[in-house]
Amino acid sequence: MEFSENKIKKEVDISRVDDRIIAGLKKYFLNKFPKEILKKFQAQLDVLVSKYVAHLPRHVASSEFDDLANVARLELFESIKSWDPRKNPKVWPLAQQRITGAMRDHIRYLTKSDPTRLYEWITNAAYLFMSVEQSPHFEHKIEDGFQLDKAMRILNDLERQVVVMYYRDNKTFKEIAKMVGLSESQVSRICKTATQKMKEIIE
Repeated sequence: MEFSENKIKKEVDISRVDDRIIAGLKKYFLNKFPKEILKKFQAQLDVLVSKYVAHLPRHVASSEFDDLANVARLELFESIKSWDPRKNPKVWPLAQQRITGAMRDHIRYLTKSDPTRLYEWITNAAYLFMSVEQSPHFEHKIEDGFQLDKAMRILNDLERQVVVMYYRDNKTFKEIAKMVGLSESQVSRICKTATQKMKEIIE
């Protein structure tokens, strides 16, 4: 969408157009042609969402892709509402910036407001990752994704089982030892080693 057609250029000096006229035109197009607007920008929206999702943990990407795509579409319309064609004849640069920010805010909001969804995304193994990290900026690590995937992969099956039972299920080392067929001291060492591995990735 742009106000740069030859005919418009010849007949209208866009810099002199009143705010009310521009607002009216945008409202008209948004109300009458929302499908056409989406169709015009769909390819750019798909690329933008795909690139953003590529940097998220796989569990987040698979469960949140559709929501992020909806966020992108809604933010496109909001961008058009606030766009001033007198300053820039093309709306996409503004929309791209705002959509990226809106997707980032969506992930951060979910991280803070509904941690149970986060646990579902990253599986039980990542529960320890959240338990040992107290930083208020933890959502940035989730958003980045690379540290999270790496932290999940460094634990073997037994370590993962032990730390999930200890940190999530609040079981004692004695209880865990009975369940996994090891001594209490062995379970304690496994949990300590696994915790240190995860902390090193976080730090």
